[in-house]
Amino acid sequence: MKKSLLLYCKGISLFFLGCFCIMRSSAQISVVDIGKSFVNISKLATGGTFNPNDIIEIRVTFAVSNVAPSQITAVQVFDTVPAKTTYIANSTRIATNEAITYKGPFSDAVDADGGSCVGGNVLINLGTGATGVAGGTIKNTDKPSFYGGTCILVACYRIQINAAASYGDTIKIGGKAVYKISGVTTTRNFPLYQIVLTQLNLNACSNGESTSSASDSLGTFASGIVQNRAAALGFATSYTKQNLSTGGPQDYNYAVANNSSADGSTNPNSPMPEALALHRVFGLWDIAGDHTSAANTAIGNPPVAPGSRGGYMVLINSSYKTDTAYRETLSNLCPNTYYEFSAWFRNVCPRCSCDSLGRGSGAAGFIPGPGNDSSGVKPNINFEIDGLAYYTSGDIKYNRASPWVKYGFAFLTKAAQTTANFLIRNNSPGGGGNDWAMDDLNVAYCGPTLNMNYNPFVLGCSANPFIVKLSDTIRCVYNSFIYWKWQKSNVGGTIWNDLVGAGTSGVGVPVLVNGLYQYVTNLPPFLAYPADSGTYYRVIVATMLANLTGNCAFNDKSATMIKVINCGLVLATDFEQFKAQLVSNKGYLTWSASNEENIKNYEVEKSSDGVTFNAITSVTAKNIVESFYNFTDPDNINGNTYYRLKMTDANGLFKYSPVVFLTLNVDFEVKDIINPFRNMISANVKISKDGTLSTRLYNEAGQLIKSLKVAVNKGIDNIVLDNIEGPDGVYYLVFDFNNISVKRKLVKLN
Repeated sequence: MKKSLLLYCKGISLFFLGCFCIMRSSAQISVVDIGKSFVNISKLATGGTFNPNDIIEIRVTFAVSNVAPSQITAVQVFDTVPAKTTYIANSTRIATNEAITYKGPFSDAVDADGGSCVGGNVLINLGTGATGVAGGTIKNTDKPSFYGGTCILVACYRIQINAAASYGDTIKIGGKAVYKISGVTTTRNFPLYQIVLTQLNLNACSNGESTSSASDSLGTFASGIVQNRAAALGFATSYTKQNLSTGGPQDYNYAVANNSSADGSTNPNSPMPEALALHRVFGLWDIAGDHTSAANTAIGNPPVAPGSRGGYMVLINSSYKTDTAYRETLSNLCPNTYYEFSAWFRNVCPRCSCDSLGRGSGAAGFIPGPGNDSSGVKPNINFEIDGLAYYTSGDIKYNRASPWVKYGFAFLTKAAQTTANFLIRNNSPGGGGNDWAMDDLNVAYCGPTLNMNYNPFVLGCSANPFIVKLSDTIRCVYNSFIYWKWQKSNVGGTIWNDLVGAGTSGVGVPVLVNGLYQYVTNLPPFLAYPADSGTYYRVIVATMLANLTGNCAFNDKSATMIKVINCGLVLATDFEQFKAQLVSNKGYLTWSASNEENIKNYEVEKSSDGVTFNAITSVTAKNIVESFYNFTDPDNINGNTYYRLKMTDANGLFKYSPVVFLTLNVDFEVKDIINPFRNMISANVKISKDGTLSTRLYNEAGQLIKSLKVAVNKGIDNIVLDNIEGPDGVYYLVFDFNNISVKRKLVKLN
C-alpha cells in the first residue's frame, strides 16, 4: 500500500467504520475495484477444509479510489443462496475490510434498511442514501478515510452448509454487483466460485518422503546474495513485482527478497514504528529472513546481511480486491495418489491498522481494534485445485513468537488424472494490514517410508555361501501404497531391474499400527556368494498396479547391499574376552587369549561407522597358556567409536575378535544376557527413548541365524530370540538402536 511516510499509518479503521480510504496511483484502477470472496467462519481461527455445518460468509468488496471527487452511485449486490446451504437469518451487513460491522446486521424483509433476503434472493444496498430497494453513493473521500484517497466497503451475508450435504458435494457461489458511474450503469457478474466438501485435512507427507512439483526452485524461490531477486516469480500471479524499499511494495505488488527490511538491516528488534522509515518497510514491517530449511520452522531463518547468501521468500502487499498469489498447471501427476498442497506463511506487520480518523497505530489518540489488535486486515488464504476451493487458512494473525505457520491439505488424484490446476487466493481485501510472506510452496507426491531389515548392507563371509533373508516394512499415512515389487542392481544402485518369480511382487494388506498403515514384504531367501558382493536390493511401491512402471513407482532411497568379506581363518588360539570402557574420555581396551601358539601379534583396529576399520597399534603376542593385554587409545572419544582385534600368527593367518563399541552418549545398554544359551536368548535392554530395536544373531562364520525388529519404549525392555537352531559353538549377538550398535559374544550349548 502506498503510504505517507510522515504518518506511518497502514490499515483500515477498526472501530465503527463503514468505508476506508487509501491513496494509491490512479494508474492502478479506474474509480472502483471490486472483488468477491468467501470466508469459512467456522475455521477462522484454525483453518481447515469445508465440511457440513460450516458457516461461510460471502463478501463483496468495493474500493472507490482515484482522483477526487470520485464516486459510484446506485451501488447494489445481488446474490442467490447456493444449493445445499441454508441462509442464516438476519446476517446481511456492511463491514469494513477488517470485517468489522459498520451497518447492520439488517433484517431479511424488504424494509428501510439496506439488506434483505426473500425467497433465497439476497440484496444488499450500499452507500450514502441507500434504502431497502435502491443503492446509494460511495465517494472516495467518504469518512472514515485513509489519507482521503480510497474508500472500502464490504457487503456480507452468511450461509451454513447443510448437515445432509455429502463429502464431494460442491457449493457454487456466483452473484453480481451493479452500480453507476456518471449515470452509466455497470454490471459486474462474478466468476463462479466452487467450494468442495472434503475430509482430507491431514499432512500427507508427515511420514514419508516428498519433493515439490511447484515451479520456482520447487517452491523455495532459490537463494542469492542480492537482497531483491531480479527474476519475477516462476508462475502466474495477479500481483506485480516491485523491490523492497521504505515505501514498497505497495498494494497490488510483491517482492522476492532474502531479507524483509527496507535497507538490508539484520536487527529484527529495531525500534518500531520508525519516526523516519529507514530499516522497516513503511517503518512497520518485520525484519526477517526466509523459511526454507530453518532449524526452527516456526521462527524461520534470521535476516542475512547485504552480500551474504540467503534464501528468498515472497512478500505480498495485498490488493484492495481479493486476488491470486499463485496459479500453475502441473502435469505428470500420478493417478489415484495422495498429494500435499501447502505453503508456509507469516503476517509481517504488527501495527498496520488505522482508526476511523486515519490515525496510524503510532499516532496520539489511535483507537485499536477489538482485543487491542493493531495489525489491521489479516491474510486469509484459500487453496484451490481445478477451480474447486478445498481449504482455507482462516485469519493469519500476527504472532511475533511463532511467525511462520504451515497451511495446506492432502488430496487424492482421480483414477486417470495426470494434470491439475493449482491456485492460492487471498480472501481478504487490502488497505491496511494484509501484508504477508509466503515460502516453501509444496505440491508434493508423498510416499511412505520403507524400512529394510538390513541397512546399509548384508554382511557375509567369503569362505562359504550364506543365506540372505530380506524384508521391507512399508508405512504410510494412507492405506494406499499397497502394490510392491522387488528390484536389484549390480551397477552401484543406478540401474534397477525387476526380480521375477514367486514372492518378488504382490499386493500388501496394511494394518493400522501406531497411526500408520503398515505391511511387510519378504523376498524369498537366497544364497549369496562372493560374486554377489556389491549387488543392491530394494522395494518399489505404488497405489495402482499400472503405477509400478514409470515415474509413479516410489522408493524413498531405501536399499541394502550384499557385502562379502574375508572373515579370516580359524586359528587354534581363541579370544577369551575383549572389552572396552571409557576412562577419562579415552578408550581403554582389555583382552585375553587362551592357548596362544605361534601367534605373532594383535593389531588394534578402530572405526567410526563399524564398517571401515584402520589399525592404530600393534601388540606383540606373549605366546603363553593364558595371556592378558591392555591398550589405551591416545585420542579422546568424540563420537561413536568401534574397536576390534586382528590376531595374526607367524604364517600370516589371522582371525578377528568381536567388535566393541564406545560413545559419550549412551542411548541404550544391554544387560542380563543368558550365556551360554540353548535354543533361546533373553536380554534386558535399557532404552533412553522410544524407537525401533534391531537384533541379529550370527554364527562364527558370519552367517545370519536369527533376526528380530521390535518397537521398544523408554525404560527397560525384555528381548527374546527363540527357536534358535544350529550346532554348539560361538555366536555373535548384535543390537542396533538409534545408529548405535552393541555386540556380544555368546556360546551355544545344547
